[in-house]
Amino acid sequence: MNLVNIIGQIEGDAEVAYTSKDGNSKLYKFIVRVPNKSKNKTYHKEDDLINVKAWSTVIEDEFSLHDQAIIGIEGKIHSSKGKDSTNIFNEIYANRVLYLS
Repeated sequence: MNLVNIIGQIEGDAEVAYTSKDGNSKLYKFIVRVPNKSKNKTYHKEDDLINVKAWSTVIEDEFSLHDQAIIGIEGKIHSSKGKDSTNIFNEIYANRVLYLS
């Protein structure tokens, strides 16, 4: 089962990565900062920065997916390999976005 739920804060404004041919749907990509309770080697807490993609047909999403907005994401993890097949990239494909602020 591939199911992910996160709550975090958008870093920067969302970008339109793709618009459907009919213009009714847009694929947004953005980064969500999620607090991480663990500490790094120097004992500082570092937040996780997670790449997210979300399809939307709602025009208000273009204005709601802005810098510092607090959101909840329900979706799935998608993994892909880089051109050299040694780097693996993970991102979340959102099924649902909830605006919490």
